[in-house]
Amino acid sequence: MFRTAEYERSDGPVAHGAVTAYEAGASGAGVTVGIIDSGIATANVEFTGRISAASRDFAGNDTIEDADGHGTAVATVLAAARNDRRTLGVAWGATILALRTDSPNSCAAPGDGVTESGCSHGTTAIAQALDHARTNGARVVNISLGGGGIPANLRAAVDRATAAGVIIVVSAGNDAQAAPDAFATSIVDAGLGRGLVIIAGSVDADGIKSSYANGAQGYEQATLSALGSRVLSQDNSGEQFRYTGTSFSAPQIAGAAALLAQAFPNLTGAQIVDLLLRSATDAGTSGADALYGRGVLNIARAFAPVGSTSLAGSAQPVSLDNNAALSSAMGDATGQSAARVAITDSYGRAYAMDLGQTFAQASPRLSLAPSLQSMQRNIAATAGPMAVAMTIAPGGPALDRVTSLTLTGRDARQARLLSGSVISRLGRDTFFALGLSQGAAGLVGRIAGAAQPAFLVSGDARETLGFAHGADGAVAVRQMIGLRTAITATSEQGHVWDGRNGLLPIQAEQREQDRARYARFGVAIDRQAGDWQLGAGLSFLREDATLLGARFGPAIGGVAGRSLFLDLSTRYVPDARWSVGLAWRQGWTRATVAAEGRARLTSNGWTVDGERRGLFVAADRLAVRLSQPLRVESGGLTLNLPTEYDYATGMARSAPVTLGLAPRGRQIDGEAVYAIPVGAGWMSSNLYWRRQSGNLAWFPDDIGGAMRYTIGF
Repeated sequence: MFRTAEYERSDGPVAHGAVTAYEAGASGAGVTVGIIDSGIATANVEFTGRISAASRDFAGNDTIEDADGHGTAVATVLAAARNDRRTLGVAWGATILALRTDSPNSCAAPGDGVTESGCSHGTTAIAQALDHARTNGARVVNISLGGGGIPANLRAAVDRATAAGVIIVVSAGNDAQAAPDAFATSIVDAGLGRGLVIIAGSVDADGIKSSYANGAQGYEQATLSALGSRVLSQDNSGEQFRYTGTSFSAPQIAGAAALLAQAFPNLTGAQIVDLLLRSATDAGTSGADALYGRGVLNIARAFAPVGSTSLAGSAQPVSLDNNAALSSAMGDATGQSAARVAITDSYGRAYAMDLGQTFAQASPRLSLAPSLQSMQRNIAATAGPMAVAMTIAPGGPALDRVTSLTLTGRDARQARLLSGSVISRLGRDTFFALGLSQGAAGLVGRIAGAAQPAFLVSGDARETLGFAHGADGAVAVRQMIGLRTAITATSEQGHVWDGRNGLLPIQAEQREQDRARYARFGVAIDRQAGDWQLGAGLSFLREDATLLGARFGPAIGGVAGRSLFLDLSTRYVPDARWSVGLAWRQGWTRATVAAEGRARLTSNGWTVDGERRGLFVAADRLAVRLSQPLRVESGGLTLNLPTEYDYATGMARSAPVTLGLAPRGRQIDGEAVYAIPVGAGWMSSNLYWRRQSGNLAWFPDDIGGAMRYTIGF
């Protein structure tokens, strides 16, 4: 919208990133900018309707009409209209207070390559013009003039102007000296350290200090550089020239100040100057230096939030880029809603921020490699109605200190004992299982005697929670009712892994995780009905500090999810060779949010699989599975957050803001496994295909395979 041909012809706005300000709605409209110079071409269409009626002459010319062209050229760079004609000024909507101070008949004719005004400007006229600007509402005054030190009357005028908060931008001079000329430095000194005077140095189109321009020596902290070489502008007749000199870098800075004054009416003049200086692009020696001063004008950076940010009207901190870490069930849900909230920075400037864009997506988790890299052993023992099983893994040098499963040493404790379980039969029809570092699903499979094909990547929908987690312990009790029906109750506790670490190896992730807790409880019934196996279950998931595994920052507040899951399954087993199954999980999640809000989510996952035994030889097995892990299908967060900010009252207006958490992507896993007995073990081959891993629509398809040979001992 703003990157028009006119904009591209405008050297200063392009060089200093002014389009960022324009896109934010700033143009300088309503801000009066004083230009102390040789007057202005009042009939020029670039200034139509924006020359203040308070404009006047102070040197006895009886008119503000520009006889030299210098004043018009400066005004064009600062505030030429956005009208698709020639070029636009940095603050193209500002009101121009033209203050003519050139002595009558003192001006030389302008031309291509002009470096300074050829006019003579008396300090008394300049002092009167500065006082007039102060009393007529000018926020910024541009003085593209140079010369020697200023007398007492002008010093006093500078003192009065800066005391009133008026910003003064003055040219450094074009004598190729190390320091700004005395005219500029004495104006800074007259400002009595109020931080309202900027000396304008010059750079070329490549951002290199202009050879003709005075440096910043001794005034490094008050100098700001801007484009001053070959700047396209026009004279008082409307003819265009390429102008060179610090006279044309100064209006770029003055225009930037006008943009800030309009966009952020809460800012004082000193704050505007501080913003322009601290946001400058560093050039030359790191930090303020004698060539560039504080650096090169960067309007885009000056418009960006500075320092700590908070929700508007409050002290609640808010991050510009990280207010939540979503879980895989939410995938690429960032930005699904236009959740614009009002925030303020350390200057009290208000911004509209799309909160959804600050939510981090969960990283897709490695599935195949961890399954193949786990060098673990399963050890089991039975004693009457009780069975004990442990899963252990080698752990480096400390292995030499392990004998008869007596684990010693820090490494042994942490790395060897991966999980364990105790299963006991309590009477004829009751089974009890206790698990350490394993989930309830595994315990149920053991006490129910269910065998699953060795899938490496695709999981069972009834076992997915939609986020990366690790079980600390679980309990399962199964009660048979007759020969064909059973009721199973389960309980599990564990921790939620940070989804942003999803690509880390599992062992590293376990070390780095922030252990947010979860607990789940469930009851299920299954029944054998002829060739059909039917199952149904309800489970409840309680999270302490997450919402389906997603973590939220202080701007949103504490979110503790509560989820109810309904599981349905059926499997058809016509004979010992064939098996076809279907499972479905439906979830409903609710939460109360600290930021006067709520969460409402629906989710589901499903699995379809089949197995054929004795395909080529008596004991081989071929199984295929297609599944969708748990995915949020609808809903999100509704929060009462500030959406508007009133600078006049310093108050924010809040309204409900909805953040959709249903992703665009949809993960689908397909896998086939073929296993055949070979010698004392099994040879297994797996092929898999994963679409949109982690429910990320942009994630490429993942295709892979593996061959394994396992021996039980």
